[in-house]
Amino acid sequence: MQTLLNVLILSVTEIIYLLGIIIMVGFLLGWIESVSNRWAYQAFGKPGIMLTACIGTPIHEVGHALMCLIFGHKIISIKLFDINPKNSTLGYVNHSFDKHNLYQIIGNFFISLGPIFSGTAAILSFMYMLEPNTFKALQKHVVSAPVDSNNLVDFIIWSGHSIMIVFRGIFNSGSIGSPSFWVFLLLAICTASHIALSKEDIKNSISGLVVTLFVVVLFNMGASLCGFETLKYVLIVAKYNIYLVSVLSVSITFSLVTALIMGIFCRIKRSIFK
Repeated sequence: MQTLLNVLILSVTEIIYLLGIIIMVGFLLGWIESVSNRWAYQAFGKPGIMLTACIGTPIHEVGHALMCLIFGHKIISIKLFDINPKNSTLGYVNHSFDKHNLYQIIGNFFISLGPIFSGTAAILSFMYMLEPNTFKALQKHVVSAPVDSNNLVDFIIWSGHSIMIVFRGIFNSGSIGSPSFWVFLLLAICTASHIALSKEDIKNSISGLVVTLFVVVLFNMGASLCGFETLKYVLIVAKYNIYLVSVLSVSITFSLVTALIMGIFCRIKRSIFK
């Protein structure tokens, strides 16, 4: 019984090391987006949401669709953007999967996280095309990531630096006077406004995460019987999460920028109509 408990604790620990950052970023983006959308609605009403949704929602749904293809799910229907939604759903991807296929069940977790990957990739693509100097600075910072360090403080400081690089790069005086800067800012804000996971996404991810944990537990039980230490190798792989953090920091940065801008407009409207 004690051995089983140890294996369970080990498995949860490994899941946290490997997927914890993605889960944490997903919840953080969700919280920032909920605040940002609330302020956007108060400042501009429904048009304020729809204005960003016309770009952000298709990118969000493409993230779901791509993960469906990767994990072998059948896409039944897809709508990248609904300009006149009957409810609050601006887009959707309906998909089916084999409930006896572990790979496809695990896929539910990553399909739910798809918008984080597609949104981040879109913002990086916009940065590469419209703000190349900032992209090169971030790329250089990523390459210099201290993956050999086990110090959590160094990891946090380095991750914070990656966010500051993006902020300094896009808001320097040279960029603000360029038309490409404003195009990039608009695209990034629209994308960041709809990058977070919906309640339905989070709900759908649970089954995949539970099955992932189950598979890891079974693997660790077998490894334990063979005297194989899995945590050592998981820690080696987990070090490379620092690259993931630097990339995801772009999404976090623009989610914060979006919330800041919407908060300013909301405050201005309150002051005018006070």
